[in-house]
Amino acid sequence: MVFFLLLLIAIPAFFTNLGLLPLFADEPTRANVAMEMILTKNYSVPTIGGEYYYNKPPLYNWILAGLYALTGSYSEFVTRLPAVVPMFLFAVTIFYAVAFFIRDKRVALLSGLAFLVNGRMLLYDSMLGHIDIFYSWLTFISFMSIFYFFRKKQWFLLFFVSYLITAVTFLSKGLPSIVFQGMTIIALLLYTRNFRRFFSWQHILSGIICLLIIGAYFFNYYHHNPDLKEYFHVIWDQSSQRTIARSGFIHSFGHLFTFPFEHLVHLLPVSLLVIFCLNKKFLKNVREDEFIKYISVVFLANIWVYWLSPETRPRYLLMLYPLLFIVLSNGYYMFREQYPRLNTIFNKVLLMLAVLVTLAVPSVFFIKFPQPVSFVMLKVLVLLAACGFFTFLIYSLRQNKIVPFIALLLMVRLAFSWFVLPSRLAKAEHMRTVSIDMAEQSKGSPFFLYQYHPEVLSLPYHHKIIYYLQRTKKQQVRFTEEDTKQGYYLTFDRDLQNPRAVLVKTYEDNLKLYRVQ
Repeated sequence: MVFFLLLLIAIPAFFTNLGLLPLFADEPTRANVAMEMILTKNYSVPTIGGEYYYNKPPLYNWILAGLYALTGSYSEFVTRLPAVVPMFLFAVTIFYAVAFFIRDKRVALLSGLAFLVNGRMLLYDSMLGHIDIFYSWLTFISFMSIFYFFRKKQWFLLFFVSYLITAVTFLSKGLPSIVFQGMTIIALLLYTRNFRRFFSWQHILSGIICLLIIGAYFFNYYHHNPDLKEYFHVIWDQSSQRTIARSGFIHSFGHLFTFPFEHLVHLLPVSLLVIFCLNKKFLKNVREDEFIKYISVVFLANIWVYWLSPETRPRYLLMLYPLLFIVLSNGYYMFREQYPRLNTIFNKVLLMLAVLVTLAVPSVFFIKFPQPVSFVMLKVLVLLAACGFFTFLIYSLRQNKIVPFIALLLMVRLAFSWFVLPSRLAKAEHMRTVSIDMAEQSKGSPFFLYQYHPEVLSLPYHHKIIYYLQRTKKQQVRFTEEDTKQGYYLTFDRDLQNPRAVLVKTYEDNLKLYRVQ
């Protein structure tokens, strides 16, 4: 009951102003592929600007395109829904999995909500329409299904269900799915001394079914674009570009030491629970609890791939973080009574942080926002009352002080949504305004992106322009190497050579809009 009450509190915290900011980072890339599927009525071949897009298979784009079609909107809010809704489903999945396997709802509650209130999710990934939350949720379900069927000794279902999920996740993100499945299965079979099952008919048949599903997609794709060699090359490149081979030994060597500390910082304040696991009894507890041992093995079997990859981004580990949260939450409830002094200090730290957060709320009145925020007084009063109430609970409760602290963190996110997101709007709005202006001026006419050869790092910037052009025009824009077709042309770094080209308007960042009649 408490878990779902906190989940209800989380809904306004995460959904408020979700669609306020323009798309950024990888968001417009996902949006463009889905939008072009609808505009071209071709759902088999991902494209951006009419050119083949090979970086990711299209399952996530199918879901996003379905939402676009269902809602009739290409808005930022709808674009982010396939990430934010699975975030809540992910938390619920963690809660039920832990409650089922450990039979301790305290650990289940803390593990599930830790996924929402760690720093990385609280203030960053939860407001982006990236593929990673959806993908990680499915991967986590695979981890849990493997353990569920292992306990029942149902080997065929263990392999079949997990490989079925692997096929689905492969069609979302590509090769990392094969790595997760392979490492997890091998680790489970080795530590349980069942490696002969790797060569069993159940495993081989399940692997074949997985390959057939993936193969069916590529067979259909081949009929639209026979260049599968380039597709496979790009998928492989996407999976290997952040490894030691690409980054160099010196950079990679330093990463080996900084990696664990960097991610402990990303996961604050949840990662503070690690102090309850720094004792001699912790490893004994891990070995004695079958589920805790399993998720520890899965974590260790998969984390080394990212530990050895210097360019790894935190969102790539979203399926592994919950495994860590479960271990830390279990350690907290297992050892807090055995170490009362440590628990007292920890509770005082929670209270001190809560008091600081509550006292910081009125500071909003002294901040000059770049853009006006509505109902400031009312919002401050709501936050002050809520933070004060949860701080009082942290002070007065004898047990489970961490639960009202989680609620307090959700108020921090609500304050972030109310005050920080609007303050970022003015700075982020420029490219959306420019793109919409170009689309309005060229409405009803073909639109081309001339000599489009951006560096990889500038792709999100260019894809953002394409997204707002296509969303406003309701037609596909296309790349071109020629400047002889009638229509409008956007140039990023050069002029058109056609003498019939007329410069319509020049924008910042050397963007130029031409018209050829």
